[in-house]
Amino acid sequence: MHPIARIQDHIAMAFGLAPEDRRARVAMLLEQSRRGSAGYWLQIAVATGIATLGLALDSTAVVIGAMLVSPLMAPIVELGMGLAVGSPLLVLRSFARASKSVLLIVFSAALATVALPFHEVTHEISARVSPTALDLLVAVFCAIAAAYAHVRAGSDATVTAAGTAIGIALVPPVCVVGYGIGTRSPSIATGAALLFTANFCAIMLFAVVCFLVVGFNRVDAPALEAAEHAAQPTGIATHIAARTGKLFASRYGVGFRVAMPFVLVAAVYVPLRRALQEVAWEVRVRAAVEKMIDALPQQTVNTTLVVKQHGVTLRLITVGSTEGAASLRADLERRIESIAGVDPKISVVAVADSARLRQAAAEDVRTTPPARQDATELRGATANLLASAWPRDSAGELLAWRLSVASNDVPSVEIVHIGAPLGRSGETLLAHALSGALGAMPAITDVALSPTPIVADARDGERWLPAALESAAEAATHQSVRACVVAPSASEVSDGVTFDGGAPDASATDATTSDAANL
Repeated sequence: MHPIARIQDHIAMAFGLAPEDRRARVAMLLEQSRRGSAGYWLQIAVATGIATLGLALDSTAVVIGAMLVSPLMAPIVELGMGLAVGSPLLVLRSFARASKSVLLIVFSAALATVALPFHEVTHEISARVSPTALDLLVAVFCAIAAAYAHVRAGSDATVTAAGTAIGIALVPPVCVVGYGIGTRSPSIATGAALLFTANFCAIMLFAVVCFLVVGFNRVDAPALEAAEHAAQPTGIATHIAARTGKLFASRYGVGFRVAMPFVLVAAVYVPLRRALQEVAWEVRVRAAVEKMIDALPQQTVNTTLVVKQHGVTLRLITVGSTEGAASLRADLERRIESIAGVDPKISVVAVADSARLRQAAAEDVRTTPPARQDATELRGATANLLASAWPRDSAGELLAWRLSVASNDVPSVEIVHIGAPLGRSGETLLAHALSGALGAMPAITDVALSPTPIVADARDGERWLPAALESAAEAATHQSVRACVVAPSASEVSDGVTFDGGAPDASATDATTSDAANL
């Protein structure tokens, strides 16, 4: 006996597989692949339904149940057995059954997804759209366990098969492919397809290796296939197997059969390794930035950090001054770029603390009425301060302002802008900034005009009119503000086009022949 054959027999006996059992095991797999099983397809359908609902409901327990029900591991391992023993008939039948199973799962999951009343990307779904090389390594160990379960009968093999089904999770990623197709999300579908392909190729390759180690390559596959040809003389698989049998049984047949899954695994490993490097970069950068934020001397009210797709986005809300926020932003940009190697997108927003607000209020009380100043000087100083202190990012564009001094020499500043209201804190801070130029804490009147247009449909009648009149009244009090009414043409009104203004009558159309009308 050849030394390699003797080693194979020793390994097989160590795992409870007698050398004479190899032929019987391969013959059984060939017979099963010919007969098929209605129970197999029932299990595939049930597992697909359970997995799809479990993914949509974000239920890990339900998804695990689908893993235990699914028999999809069997044809993939049998495909590895066919390559190991050199049986093209077993290879073709197993590959056909695996392919039909995948198509059935994808189609059923896509239909179920379309029928769902909601389409939320749950944690269970997102966990299967970004595979890495570590997932390929998991598939390798699961393939070894699956091969062991197929060559050894007994209770321990049954337990191994159940654990392997949970570990490899073949049906859930295929269902996620269907989910991506049903929701028209190419990124979800391709990511899950890559995960399943990696699992498929790893199981096939290492199943071949395991079956070769225990000596299944010494089984007389041509003799077993001859018996199968006699039982089923016609069929596409039988015809193709008869033509490829010589290639599998040739001198280089074993190398060719092992090379096929090896090339597939090598091709899949390239994007998986790249994905693993991206994940490692994200973990390293996120940890470094979080440590950097924790060490900041400023008091951070809120932090939003996103490290994804080789980019860093950070938003901080700190208690302090605007100057301090700008300095902090520049410092963080420099430090994060040196760590991550990319240009980060950083936003730092400063808010006043309670002590500063109390100080501003106290100064308002303690300030004595100033001596009368020249009106031109006051307006000039106010204009300069507003140009530098106005918070354009949060309050919008400054349209107009009006300065007046009451009989008690207390100034009042009316601010007109398009955007969100300043709020009490904003008014207090703005008054504090203007107090130096005005010699006293001014009273701020905030007139915030909404930039959102009032849009009315012809079917709405005059329900738009009260809000429009209120806006027009506000605009009429400010010379630099105009309220514009835009109405459709007569042909557009007849077609039922939505317009700004009101009911489609002749007077409205005649009054707005120009682009805008000053109110």
